[in-house]
Amino acid sequence: MDNNSNLCTWLNMKHFENDIQIKLEKALIKYDLSPVEFSFLHYLYDQYDSKASLLEIKDSLELSSAAVSRMAVRLENKDCKPIVRYHSEDNQKEVCLKITNSGIKHFKEASVVVDDVLNKFFSNSDFLALRDMILNTNTQAED
Repeated sequence: MDNNSNLCTWLNMKHFENDIQIKLEKALIKYDLSPVEFSFLHYLYDQYDSKASLLEIKDSLELSSAAVSRMAVRLENKDCKPIVRYHSEDNQKEVCLKITNSGIKHFKEASVVVDDVLNKFFSNSDFLALRDMILNTNTQAED
């Protein structure tokens, strides 16, 4: 099989992603966050007013409604209380979440560690080889 095939590229991407996921899980343990919970907080932090509806978060993170709801409950119950739940003023049935000041502080501390992990992964030779493989696969597909 050709070393630059789409299959090889996809498998290498999956392995690389898995390695990053494992490293992030280990790095985020001291912040009592999973990578998905970190992404959840990142989404809220990144919003102009630091709040969003459960539906917006579900769509952004591409998770099920049940998963987003469970994650919101887990985050609400954490010691640092990173989020609060409330009902939209426009629609009382719509559940919204807002990142708290302690949540912002917690997110910023964790993001330093996440950035460090990602910088190490994206600057290592394995990633650079994978990037080259992806670019090479794309150019072969265009031919």
